[in-house]
Amino acid sequence: METGLFGPSLYCVERGEEIQKGIISDILAIPGLRESWVPNVGPQLFHPENPVGSYDTHIKPCPIGESISWTRTLKEFPNTRRPLKAPPRSGLIPRGRAHLRPMSETFDVPDTPYWHAVAEITYGYVWSIVDDNVLCKDCVRGTATCSLLATFPDYHHFCQDMSSVLEITAKRTVEYIAHVYRCHPHGGEYHKVMDTWLATVQAVYLDVLHPKAESLRFPEDELQSIRYRLINAGARGLVLQARLENGLLKEDELTLDAISFATVAMHDACDYRHDNQANEFYNVVTIVGAHCGVPATNMVRRLCVDVWAWALDEGADWVLYVAGRCLAWQLYMARYKTTILFEHLVPPDPNNQRMEDPYGDPVLNSMNPLPPSAHPYDFDLRNRCHKKDRYDELLRNCLAHFEDCSGCYQYDKASWEARLSLIGNAYVRKYFDCSCLNTIGTYMILACTEPVWWAIDYATDYTGPMEEWSPMLC
Repeated sequence: METGLFGPSLYCVERGEEIQKGIISDILAIPGLRESWVPNVGPQLFHPENPVGSYDTHIKPCPIGESISWTRTLKEFPNTRRPLKAPPRSGLIPRGRAHLRPMSETFDVPDTPYWHAVAEITYGYVWSIVDDNVLCKDCVRGTATCSLLATFPDYHHFCQDMSSVLEITAKRTVEYIAHVYRCHPHGGEYHKVMDTWLATVQAVYLDVLHPKAESLRFPEDELQSIRYRLINAGARGLVLQARLENGLLKEDELTLDAISFATVAMHDACDYRHDNQANEFYNVVTIVGAHCGVPATNMVRRLCVDVWAWALDEGADWVLYVAGRCLAWQLYMARYKTTILFEHLVPPDPNNQRMEDPYGDPVLNSMNPLPPSAHPYDFDLRNRCHKKDRYDELLRNCLAHFEDCSGCYQYDKASWEARLSLIGNAYVRKYFDCSCLNTIGTYMILACTEPVWWAIDYATDYTGPMEEWSPMLC
């Protein structure tokens, strides 16, 4: 079957109206495809001349390769302990009012709580994590539109009220593709970002077609599954876009994989308990644990700390920004209840440290930009840096900012719940200046990630509110 998203003409600017109709048809076809689903439905969607992956060639084999892998013999998930206790997941509920303004620049939607939630969780996923004050604003609007388009399959089970913007979302997606072709050098970085975001839409579309799993099984290629997760979470697209803020573009593809991994880990670690309850495989912690046969806490944490230490030593502050902004967004989204999770975690006894080898996963080791640490169980970021004075300087600057800034005053001293209003203030300021959000994000990566790692450790107890919730909300 020929589709808009998976067809050969997706990037044909002169056929924009036809592509727009094809994208709408793709979204409307989801219920029927789900009803008739068999494992080879996904691979059959891809036209051999579909252009996605022609600019970001690193990811070209991933969506179809991972889709094909589910048609083959799958592995059984190892019998390892996984944490489950967490606050209940919610649907589309808003936290604040900051995100409707940037979304309204592209979409005419009403000022209601529902649309504030849509703006925060969908369009705002991109707007919150990249700085449109220094990037091409039309491209940020375009990638945020791709994020919104991906929501139609991703939240298929509970986003029916969004149907009023499906047609304009498809139209804005086609306009974004046309903008990139007309306004940016052919084959350049902006084409690569666009390409990656269309791969994200494809991957999320493929994910929703199959039924919810009753038990965990998984394909055999760990690296492919990790790269697929970096795509379907939008992490690679966010990282490629955020590094344009820096302008140096000196990272190789494996390092970009590692940076994307460390970024999405801030989302996946916080979601891990919910994903475990819903038997979701596409979480980087789950993928690593599945292939290594042991809890993945140490291995995931080791790679993240090493990536950030490398970034500090290289002066690549954008790496800290993008991971920190991702964590800030995760905290701010009311549906995830991450601040409730963090405030009710009882960490394990520090004398009973997890003993799984932090360098026990060859796939993660192949991405790591640093050689193995002589002290692999020391996860202190400052200790891992060569340029400790730079770590100290960045931390001092964050603390000084929190003393002087009325918008994020004493962020370092606030509870997780109290930090939400300060993050909201940073989003309002981000309309013209991202410095508050950058400072909050940098500070959390430098000094506040302990609860992230507690959340994925089965020895950490959660003592907060719990109730039944539908795995369809995952």
